[in-house]
Amino acid sequence: MEQNNIPPYQDDEITLKELIEKLLEFWRELWSKKWWIILITIPFLVYFGYKAKTSVITYTAVLTYTLNDGGGGGGGLSSILGSFGLGKGGKVNLDRIVELSKSRNIIQKVLFTKVVIDTLGDTPDYIANHLLTLYELEKEWTNDQKDWTGFRFTSDSIKSFSSDEFSALKRLHGKVVGGKNVKDPIFSNGFNEDTGILSMNSNTVDEELSIIICNEVYKQLKKYYELSSTKGGQNTFNFVEAKKDSILNLLKSKKYQLAKFEDSHRDLTDPTLLVQKSMIETEIQKLTLMYGEVTKNYELADFSLETSTPDITIIDEPLPPLEPNAMSLLIELIKGGLLGGLLAAGFFIARKIVKDAMG
Repeated sequence: MEQNNIPPYQDDEITLKELIEKLLEFWRELWSKKWWIILITIPFLVYFGYKAKTSVITYTAVLTYTLNDGGGGGGGLSSILGSFGLGKGGKVNLDRIVELSKSRNIIQKVLFTKVVIDTLGDTPDYIANHLLTLYELEKEWTNDQKDWTGFRFTSDSIKSFSSDEFSALKRLHGKVVGGKNVKDPIFSNGFNEDTGILSMNSNTVDEELSIIICNEVYKQLKKYYELSSTKGGQNTFNFVEAKKDSILNLLKSKKYQLAKFEDSHRDLTDPTLLVQKSMIETEIQKLTLMYGEVTKNYELADFSLETSTPDITIIDEPLPPLEPNAMSLLIELIKGGLLGGLLAAGFFIARKIVKDAMG
């Protein structure tokens, strides 16, 4: 019986020569279809070129600042202040101030600040109304349920707003800080974890408005944060100050009482009167000791209030002129050409592979 020397399988490994031949074959196929590839690529070039030409030019203002929350150091003094419910410690919560700057409480104060935008005339108006004009938001918001044409804010008294004004305020807040269906918010912020430096960016279609929004958000944030951070210390200081004044008034009253008593009873022999005088003197001693202690607490409260006041300081503020942000026509054409060319080439290569496989 003859032995079958045929190997159980064939080697399907592609050699370098076969690979080069296959690549050349694909290249010849693409070259033969070059005009079709160009024809398919043209619509992509037109689309990307049109998008670059019609893109809206925006301006980005950047403001950087630092935050020193205060009240952290002090060694043993911090523990003394703590015993009186005073003092403040802990690491600065940068995430907290970042989120606070985007809150509606802060943003609505900015939106209802009256400013003059040169490109919109010389009449002061709310930033909210300037945004409505520049972005034509009344047209964007108008639908079958509500016609917003001509809508403008006429008052900054939020408590007396109508339902339409509340709705517009919420939409504007989303436009500024980002929200549902908002791809490119006007305002953004963050911080560097290594340096602790915070930054805020404002990007609008008007250079002057971008700078104004950045500065106004910073101003409102600084005001609110300093007030809220020192509220507890201020309340403690006010309480201790009132207590000190109250004890001082009682002490003065008792001293006047003793002086009048001594003036009315110059030769004291009656034991009852002597006891009465002793009681007044004892009250004066007690009030004197109490006044000394409350004065110490008053000084500690005052020191705590001073050291716990946060220090928010600008590093760099935005200055004109700002660099315009616009799509590069050349880059967009290159992107369109590459996308269209790759899609067309992929189609013809895939078609050739299928044809070769079928036969």
